Amino acid sequence: MAYTDPQDSDPEGRNKTLILVHGRGCKPAEDELLALWCEALNAGVYRDGGDEQLVRLQQVSTVSVYYGDLSNELYLGTRPSFDAALDLADRRNTLAELKALTKTKQFRRIGYEELPGRSSIREFFADVGAPLLSTLRLTDLFLARVMPEVVAYWDKEGDYHREVSRRMIDALIPPLARGDDIMLMTHCLGSVIAYDALWEISRGATADKNIAAAKVEALVTLGSPLGDEFVKSRLAGSAAAVDEKFPNNLISWSNVAAEDDYTCHDETVANDFRSMLDGRLISRITDYRIYNLAVRYGRSNPHNALGYLIHPRIAKLVSEWL
Repeated sequence: MAYTDPQDSDPEGRNKTLILVHGRGCKPAEDELLALWCEALNAGVYRDGGDEQLVRLQQVSTVSVYYGDLSNELYLGTRPSFDAALDLADRRNTLAELKALTKTKQFRRIGYEELPGRSSIREFFADVGAPLLSTLRLTDLFLARVMPEVVAYWDKEGDYHREVSRRMIDALIPPLARGDDIMLMTHCLGSVIAYDALWEISRGATADKNIAAAKVEALVTLGSPLGDEFVKSRLAGSAAAVDEKFPNNLISWSNVAAEDDYTCHDETVANDFRSMLDGRLISRITDYRIYNLAVRYGRSNPHNALGYLIHPRIAKLVSEWL
């Protein structure tokens, strides 16, 4: 877990803490990944908000929840040809191209349609294939081949799940204990990990009742699979009674899904988690649809985290929080 700690505070005197949680797949070292994420966020906020907003963002305490080292070990046997140096260089090239888009209007559909290698076929197969795989009980077998960390995380008794969960909870507890104004920003599998940790904390994972009652001001999920029926059936609390089924430590939830991002093929969560609103466990759940302009290895990559982080919608959400 890496962090910066400038100790900025809001008008009410609370420190602001931004917690970042990456997604699945092979990852660079923690400091390299955090630097890329912060650079993307800074670029988007500066593009749309100027120096003043950028200074405010840079004064926020930033925490990275990193589990890439654990995921990389799982991929060693399935991706022996993975080139870490090339991967990092391509991520940097991706970000450089995104930073060259200096106008908000460039992130509209017309810009997305001009990207090389753009295709919606993976999202189509996610829409059609996920229910079929689940019905045939083949989902875990399929995921074990292409997303081993997802299967490892769902093994609640396994070392991977325990360590990833510990890192997530350890990152949340200090700012919750201080009463910080928290924005929790997650990508892909990171949104599942964060959701489970929020549920565990609010339902008594710690002995401190004040921490259990503390709130996260803003949850932002990017390219999240939380709307998928199969994923929902595996979430913490999914088998609990109705009054304990969901976390109760969130103020607002903004879910951002990109066109053709197969991971969030069910791109809305407001309908799936409507019971949180009905039960007054949260104040607002809002879904946003965007165009992710990231290009990796010469092809459109609508699931890419950097493409989400630099997008005007994220810049707006961050600026509103600031």
